[in-house]
Amino acid sequence: MNPDSPAPSRKFKIIHRDSFCLAAHKPCGIPTYRESRGGNAPGLKELLEDQLNQRLFPVHRIDADTSGLVLFALDPKSAAAFTRLFKEHKVKKTYHAWCSGEVPAKGIIRTPLKKNKSDETESARTDFSRLKTSKGFSLVEVHPHTGRFHQIRRHFESMGHALAGDPLYGNPDAWKPFFKGPVRLMLQASMLEFIHPFSRKPVRIKTKEPL
Repeated sequence: MNPDSPAPSRKFKIIHRDSFCLAAHKPCGIPTYRESRGGNAPGLKELLEDQLNQRLFPVHRIDADTSGLVLFALDPKSAAAFTRLFKEHKVKKTYHAWCSGEVPAKGIIRTPLKKNKSDETESARTDFSRLKTSKGFSLVEVHPHTGRFHQIRRHFESMGHALAGDPLYGNPDAWKPFFKGPVRLMLQASMLEFIHPFSRKPVRIKTKEPL
């Protein structure tokens, strides 16, 4: 157990586990792993290590405000293999989000995005399809093909359909009617699909937690 991390007050759901990796559902509001810029608070990695009494190796990350699937390797060799999958874009990622307004039935967003803390832009691609609309908001399924900083959030804001509850790119006046309870970013990493680097079998990991 990490002596610097408090004992977790809740159990995190393990969605998938094999001899090389595990995937857990990360709630909104905590980082994927400890970050010094975030006040040194423990992230999902540290809290899971305490919960499982096992060391974990991060291979990717999602934003603290985003909920959903995070994959961890169980040893350094596995970490290198899974990190390579993500870097080579061999992991298909599916997100779900609620956004303001009625978006087109489907589309591809290719708006270039500035690098974090830079004026230099990078190419970016986000595919989406609308699943349903409700009271002036759209539920969309999203497949990012690149991994730019806040890509999904910035791409939908560029269309005029910022995500509900987005504290950085949204408009509280626009999405206030959406929430009956606490406000949070309505973006979830729902599914990961890849060819397992060791078994060579296709893997599909899907969270059943509601958005």
